[in-house]
Amino acid sequence: MKTILCFLCLACLTTAAYADQKAADACAASLPPAAKQIYASTLASNPTPSTGRSIVVSIVEKMIAEGKLTMAEGEAAGHAAGNCLEQLK
Repeated sequence: MKTILCFLCLACLTTAAYADQKAADACAASLPPAAKQIYASTLASNPTPSTGRSIVVSIVEKMIAEGKLTMAEGEAAGHAAGNCLEQLK
């Protein structure tokens, strides 16, 4: 259930190469702590346009499984991080 919910909620999130790193970092500066962690972890994984979404979903699922986030918090944090990551296009 968690996997399906996270996948559906984050289905439109993608990332690209570091075209606008400053804008993405400025966006991330205003994120809540969990979303900042997702953003930083995704960047550390060197996302490509085809892998960005799956990286975010994987990180969110792991945080939910570890009890760091509820499903609702994970969905919100993943979406917020994804919005900043999309600025890297």
